[in-house]
This record gives sequence, structure tokens and C-alpha cells, in this order.
Amino acid sequence: MAKPTVNPDASKKIDAYLTTVSSEHRPVLELIRKTVNAVDDRIQEDWKWRAPCFSLEGLVCWFVAFKSHVGLNFFKGALIEDIHNAFVESEDEDKGNRMIHFKSIDEVKVKVIQDYVKQAVLLNEQGIKIDFPKRKTLETPDYLIEALNKNKKAKDVFESFTDAQRKDYIEWLVEAKREETRNKRMTQAIEWIAEGKTRNWKYMNC
Repeated sequence: MAKPTVNPDASKKIDAYLTTVSSEHRPVLELIRKTVNAVDDRIQEDWKWRAPCFSLEGLVCWFVAFKSHVGLNFFKGALIEDIHNAFVESEDEDKGNRMIHFKSIDEVKVKVIQDYVKQAVLLNEQGIKIDFPKRKTLETPDYLIEALNKNKKAKDVFESFTDAQRKDYIEWLVEAKREETRNKRMTQAIEWIAEGKTRNWKYMNC
């Protein structure tokens, strides 16, 4: 099996990313970055999905600044023992990722991060993967197909998306309880798709 590769420009991209976040979130992110890198000198900084990541024998975790907090997300969080009760999500077999939230630098507990990163690294080294249940196929609703047919650029981008990326948009639309809400979401969705944006793009740039 080929060894996982990392983005060679990752560290520069992370440096640049940190200049875009708020002065409140930046020290939190910097401390998390320093802590993760110090856990194991084999850990490499990576850059995927427009977000700072860390890798060792595969993806370990990533962090990002949201509007009200900083999130540290573990890719195999569902398999990590939450010994410090730090994860905001409960264990969920349908979702591998689990996240820790930090609203201030005072909430960053170095030992907690160290313990969870060590668990994540061990899972990668042992080749343990999350056994996701088979996801149900979600059909593209007729009204979305019709809207995409009217916008060639959006249609081309939508067809280039992964199944998961298309599913995110479809679920957002079908979950609308009112037609007015659905139409508003439809307009926004077509605009974002035409720009090449995934449903949750904005959370990666807050």
C-alpha cells in the first residue's frame, strides 16, 4: 500500500491561514498547532479541504476557527476513548469525526490534546479503520435537477462533486419544511455550486 502523502506547501498554507483568523482565535490555534506537533516528531503538517491538518501514517486531526470557537477535529474520533470527556459529540458509529471546542486559550488543555493525538496516531499505525455502515443513496430531487439544467456551470460542478458533497446539498434542500425556505436555499445552493463551493465551505473560512 502506498504511503500517504502530505501537501508539501502545508506549513506555508497554515501560516497564511493563521493570519486570516481573529486575534482572539489565533493564539488558540497556535497553541494547538504547537501541542500537536510536539506529541511525535514524525507528525507532519498537512493541508486538505482548505484546512490545516496533521498526518502520521494517515490523517490524525485538523483544526479551524469558527465564528464563536476553535474546533479540533479527530478523523477517527469515534474510535478514540474520550477519557477527558472533551468531545462535543457523543460516540456515533455513523460519523468518524469528533471535535473538541475551545472558546479561549484558557480552555486549551495540553494534556487532553496530547492524549487524544497519541490515540489517533496509534490507530493509524495499527491500520485500524472505522467500519462505516453503507450509506443510503439519496436521489437528486426533480426541482434541483431542473435548476441545475438552467445553469450549465453549476451543473458541471455538481456532477464533479463526490457523492458526499452532493448529498450535503440534497439533504439541505429536502429538509426545508416550507417551500419558501426551500426556494431560498435553492437560489443560494445554485450560486455556491456554480462557484465550486461545497455546502459547508464557509465554515472552513470563518
